[in-house]
Amino acid sequence: MESLEIKVNGLRLKANIFYPEKLKAKNPAILIIQGWTGQKENSYQYAQGLAKLGFICLLFDSSGHGESEGNIDTASLEDFTKDDMAVYDFLANFKGVDPKNISVVGSSFGGYRAAYLTFKHPVKNLVLRVPADYSNDTFKIARAKAGGSEIPEVMAWRKKSKKPNETYSLQALHNFDGNVLIIEAEFDEYVPRQTIENYKNAVKDKNKLTHVFMKGAPHSIKAGPFRDQVEKIYLDWFKKRLSD
Repeated sequence: MESLEIKVNGLRLKANIFYPEKLKAKNPAILIIQGWTGQKENSYQYAQGLAKLGFICLLFDSSGHGESEGNIDTASLEDFTKDDMAVYDFLANFKGVDPKNISVVGSSFGGYRAAYLTFKHPVKNLVLRVPADYSNDTFKIARAKAGGSEIPEVMAWRKKSKKPNETYSLQALHNFDGNVLIIEAEFDEYVPRQTIENYKNAVKDKNKLTHVFMKGAPHSIKAGPFRDQVEKIYLDWFKKRLSD
C-alpha cells in the first residue's frame, strides 16, 4: 500500500493505492468511493482482496472527510462528484494503470457518485452497494444542508418509483453499457427496497446486471461477517470480469 495526495480544486485529498503482487505494464484498476462521512480505511479489506486478483485499487477521503482538506458542511453533491472525476483522472494517468480498464465501486452516497461518474468518464464495470439516490434539485446544495436518510421527506421520496430520467444517477446508469453489480441489504434503514428497484430498472441490458441480496445485513457494515461477505461478493464478481 502507498499513501498519496491528490489536489482537487485547491484541496489536498488523501488517498491510498494497493498494488497486485505481480505488476504488468498495464493493469486493470478499481476506484473505490466511500459513503457519506465514510473514510478510505473502511474499504482496505476490499482493496487488499481485489489487489490479490490483479487490480490496482485506489481509495480516497472525499473533501472534508477523514484526512482530506475541505468542509463537509458546505460541499455540495456537485462538489463531491468533482472530487470523483479528478481522482479518476489521476488514476487513469497513474503508472501501470490501463486507462481503458477502470472499474468503479461505490457504497451508499458513494454509489450515487459512482453511477454519476459514468456520465463523464469511461468505466468498464460498476459496483453499487446499497446505493442511495438524491433529487436533482439538491445537486448544488450543501450535502449536509440538503440532508439524506435522517429527513423523513427524503426517505419518503426514496420510496417512490422513478423513471431513469428522474435523477442524475439513474440517467447515468441507464446510459451505461458495462457490467453492473447492485448489492441490496435486507435490513437497510437508509436505502428502501424501491430505491434499489429504481437502480435495477435503470439498467438497460439486464444480461449485464447482477443483483445480490444480503440476507440479514444492515446498511452500514463494520469489520466482521458482513464485511467478509461483501468482500467475497466483490471477489467472485470481479474474477469473472477478468475473463470477460
